[in-house]
Amino acid sequence: MKARTHRRTQMAAIALIAPWMASAAQAQQAEQAPQAEGAASEGLTEIIVTAQKRAESLQDTPLAISAINAEAIEQRGITSVAALGSAAPNLIITETPSATANPSISIRGIVDNDPILTADPAVGLYVDGVIVGRSAGALFDMMDLERVEILRGPQGTLYGRNTTGGAVNLISAKPSKDFGGRLQVGYGSFDEYMVKALIDTGELGDTGLALKLGYYHSQRNGTVDNLLEPSDKRDPGARNTDAVRAAVRFDKGTGFTADYVFDSSDRNGRANAFQLRAIRPDILQYLSFSPAFGGTAPQVSQDRLSQIRLDRDGNAHDKVQGHSLTLNLEIGDATLRSITGYRKWDNVSDSSDLDGNGGLVGFLVSPAILVPPNAFIPQGIGPIDLFHTSNERHQKQFSQEFNLIGSIGDEFDYVLGGYYFRERATEVNPQGFTLVLPSPVPIPIAPGVNLNSFGVNLDTLLSYRHISRSVAAFSQLTWKPAALDSRLSITGGIRYTEDKKHLIQSAPAPTAPRDLTRKFNRLNWLANISYDWSDDIMTYARVSTGYKAGGFNARAADNNGFNPEDLVSYEIGFKSELFDRRVRFNVAAFHAIYDDLQVQQFLAGTGGAASTTVNAAKATYTGIEAELQAQITDGLTVDASFGYTDRKYKRFTFVDPMTGVATDISDVAKFQYSAATTANIGAQYETELGNFGKFIARTDWSYRSKVYWHPVNPFNEEISDGGVGLLSARLSISDIAVGGAKASISVWGKNLTKEDYALSGIDFGSLGFAGVMYGDPRSFGVELGFKF
Repeated sequence: MKARTHRRTQMAAIALIAPWMASAAQAQQAEQAPQAEGAASEGLTEIIVTAQKRAESLQDTPLAISAINAEAIEQRGITSVAALGSAAPNLIITETPSATANPSISIRGIVDNDPILTADPAVGLYVDGVIVGRSAGALFDMMDLERVEILRGPQGTLYGRNTTGGAVNLISAKPSKDFGGRLQVGYGSFDEYMVKALIDTGELGDTGLALKLGYYHSQRNGTVDNLLEPSDKRDPGARNTDAVRAAVRFDKGTGFTADYVFDSSDRNGRANAFQLRAIRPDILQYLSFSPAFGGTAPQVSQDRLSQIRLDRDGNAHDKVQGHSLTLNLEIGDATLRSITGYRKWDNVSDSSDLDGNGGLVGFLVSPAILVPPNAFIPQGIGPIDLFHTSNERHQKQFSQEFNLIGSIGDEFDYVLGGYYFRERATEVNPQGFTLVLPSPVPIPIAPGVNLNSFGVNLDTLLSYRHISRSVAAFSQLTWKPAALDSRLSITGGIRYTEDKKHLIQSAPAPTAPRDLTRKFNRLNWLANISYDWSDDIMTYARVSTGYKAGGFNARAADNNGFNPEDLVSYEIGFKSELFDRRVRFNVAAFHAIYDDLQVQQFLAGTGGAASTTVNAAKATYTGIEAELQAQITDGLTVDASFGYTDRKYKRFTFVDPMTGVATDISDVAKFQYSAATTANIGAQYETELGNFGKFIARTDWSYRSKVYWHPVNPFNEEISDGGVGLLSARLSISDIAVGGAKASISVWGKNLTKEDYALSGIDFGSLGFAGVMYGDPRSFGVELGFKF
């Protein structure tokens, strides 16, 4: 790789900040309250969650939920939404090609992998109770979290938006009543470095107000060398992020609290390199003449390349901003809650090279060959670009949720809710590609040298505006009969939703412009029964329905849209804490039946390449999930999870884009961007070092089985990714006394066994080639921390 440089000015700024923070810590008069955390000898720390709109123990929550707190987030090295993939069974989170801020989130095999702005997410991502309306723009860096909750299975009777797969809740840390702060810096492979600074003002006088401010910066160079780009900072995988966060809390102890949170991030990033794995023989033969014409040789490889040639660096500039205001008012035995949210996302993606090759040249003819009378007009030797795309997307949303949460006597708990969501989004997406066609007669280009194919350079455009509105009312009631010592809980929930979608499509031609509107509504319900066999063992069974609204295929010239997706889900579960709370073991089994399943089909041709959503399938998902956490000794803790989902299509209707013939391909169609099996295992050892603080060693191994990227495409098997296990480790010394403050030092490594694995893939179908985007190679780093 080329020579790498350091940002000395920012590191100098850190050096100036640190002494100030140290002096502030020594001047601090108020003694900090110790963090509530179970001592090692007292067993595993209790985890409190709010998945059911009220604070309760994870073990008392009768649904499949995983949660990790702030300490676990730090020790596992989780810094972004993408890194949460190992936090729960049957959860996979990955990036998609050409969109560094677009996560594909799969829970129990249900997945969103298309960043189109006209389709609702199957898995909800919430930040402090406010949904991130689009999967695009959701892959931001996490700065200051109290915990993360992952709910598996359909959600609706307690949440603002309907989701059929599940929900990921990011809960930010609230301002403290005590003054304090934290500074963290890090440096790692690929010239990666990070700065994070947080400060709590403590309560401002006797006002009840407290403020928390945070700043985060991270950047790194690319992970693959683009031979056509001189700067490492513009190589594939290079990223640069700045983020700020401000939180204000008002709490005078009068039964009324107000929490306002502002977050903003500005990110420039280039997706990891997209490289070709498969290509049609006639296209490869056509490209093989490129060196003879003064161009580069084509690169097609089943192995991960460390050097690649890309014509375009594909920088994506994402700006995300969010506001949330949560008000809580205690009224007798009830709490009235208001959650107001506003979020916006702006994205400008420079031209991304999705053919894994740059510098290719070849023999071209005019696009007139494609329209009657199909004139053959040679254009000579020119640049070949198998596929590139740019994008400009803007989205803003407003949401308002009201909850009334309370109890009636000792036997009944209830939640009543109302929800409103409105979104406006626009997208302009130009594409360019070279269509390689067979020549009816050999084309002489030199004495004794003939071409059997020629190229046609084409351009296409997608442009639309989309407006979405959703209104819902929901309620849930739980009865705990006193006659059974409140050990039995019977819960019923209901939700009514109305959705309206409005599309104004400017392109593609010839049918655009068009102005289309569709409306949908559903009544969904939940029934749950649980029983506490003892204080440490609980079982439950639940049945629920789910719904995902229909919408429009903004990329399609013939836009009839797609219909809602519906499901019925059955789940049973067992939760336990054993051996004086030294072992926590939870199991869930589920069976879900999906009707009119919304499936993405990737189609390509003279009109460009696009993923469209169709109601192609009826499918079942049957599986099991297990989670174990065990305190082996006072200093050694082991945690593990396992998930398996048996996915079967009962019907999958595929319409051939060339012939229009519909065929049931349920026996061969694949489930995309999801794996049948996931497994995670981690071990953490802690020991006191006397006056030198505490030593912590942690290692994690995460596994997922084979993944396909399309239901059915010509090269689906060639670009699929086999099972992969990733090993990471972290060593830390924390709580090192420095005056009145505490310091820490950590070293970490990721992908320690140097696995080559794909994050995503695209089969361009009739265009004749396919490729994948690989994950990060092995990396190491060091972090220094300082808190007071």
